[in-house]
Amino acid sequence: MIDFRYHVVSLVAVFLALATGIIIGGFSLRGEVADQLNGQVVSLRKDKAELQNQVNQGNASSKKRDDGVAQLSPSLLAGKLTGRQVAIVVLPGVDDSLVTKVRRTVTDSDGKVATTVTLDDKWTGSDYADSATMRDYAAKVALDPRSVKADRLGGAVLARALTRGDAGARGVLDKLADSDATTVEPSDGPAASAIVVVWPGMVDKDGQAKRWAAVVSGLGISVDAVVGVSSGSASTNDGLSPDALMTRLRDTPDVVSVMSTVDNGSLAIGQVAVGLCLRDELAGRSGQYGMGRDASAMMPQVEPSAEAQ
Repeated sequence: MIDFRYHVVSLVAVFLALATGIIIGGFSLRGEVADQLNGQVVSLRKDKAELQNQVNQGNASSKKRDDGVAQLSPSLLAGKLTGRQVAIVVLPGVDDSLVTKVRRTVTDSDGKVATTVTLDDKWTGSDYADSATMRDYAAKVALDPRSVKADRLGGAVLARALTRGDAGARGVLDKLADSDATTVEPSDGPAASAIVVVWPGMVDKDGQAKRWAAVVSGLGISVDAVVGVSSGSASTNDGLSPDALMTRLRDTPDVVSVMSTVDNGSLAIGQVAVGLCLRDELAGRSGQYGMGRDASAMMPQVEPSAEAQ
């Protein structure tokens, strides 16, 4: 009869054989596996280099396109705003370069920048925008605060203060400039014929875009000529996403029916659209322009059709 020691010896022999096979197999495959891995690394590096080259070519093409549009811009916009004063309202986080581009667009169109107003985040708080003080300001610019939604009141008051040009409007603008929520430069600029509102691409973090949309809506519905301009898409951890403030405005029919928007203001073609939008707004026409899916076209017609006029 086979005793227990025989079984032990047999099992040990089996495991030794397996271990030997694994070791020998490992040594024999090591070179082949290493070669395969090295080949994959080389292929991935090649793919990465090709993709980077495509990105570089795309960026170079985009720059050439923007440079070409920028060169054409003065001739496309010349005379579109002759004799017009334009106020620029700047929301928090806007890069100075965007404000500079809007200024240049106005001057290329033969208009003038009347005033630049920079707003603080306090404007989105109900204790500021719908305060007793703001309702008092509304009366001074001939605005019934009951006729405007509470969260739009601040924007409506600011729009009228910038465009009316009477003593009441001037007094309100002076009061706003004296607060820590608003900067007005110059403080004694003339009344504006039109307003451009600029903002950075936003994500709707903690309702930020919703609150600013109310302020911009108040501006847009209160005077005849307002253009809202976004720098472009918003940066997130997952990449770029559509500007949430622009999306909210374009989803609000009573706003977009009376004000124009441009969703790519950081680009040269976006600035051409800004100038043409100002021309159209002053003629009573509104539209939504840019590269977003909710834009009706890249920009307004350079020369509006007889039907549009």
